[in-house]
Amino acid sequence: MSTETELRLTERWLALEHEAIWVLALVGARFPDLADTARHDLAAHRTTRDRLSGVVESLGGRPAGPRPSYAVTDPRDAAAARALVQDVESRIAAACVRLVAVTEDKARDRAVRGLRTAALGQVRWGAEPEPFPGLD
Repeated sequence: MSTETELRLTERWLALEHEAIWVLALVGARFPDLADTARHDLAAHRTTRDRLSGVVESLGGRPAGPRPSYAVTDPRDAAAARALVQDVESRIAAACVRLVAVTEDKARDRAVRGLRTAALGQVRWGAEPEPFPGLD
């Protein structure tokens, strides 16, 4: 496995963490009934973002920052808001699966933990558990 591949895939995961933070802030601000869960998950995603930024740097990359906004559907109700969070968690799981496939040791452990966290996040936001999360 090349460092370039690990870097590229870690950068993709980092970009998704930025998006998750943006989505969770949106959901928490617009839907008071979801605010506590959003705040909890927001803190976890910020921690992951910070760790991944360090990993990107250690691999010789320059961590990208968040975008000013993301192309997401404006959630009209709590069900749509939950689906929005489930979607980003699903894409994070898929990014982690790719890293699991091409990394070893600490990098693979980090990706497996990320996959588990994303899969649990999907379920917490109302998705049905998947036998193999992150695989399409």
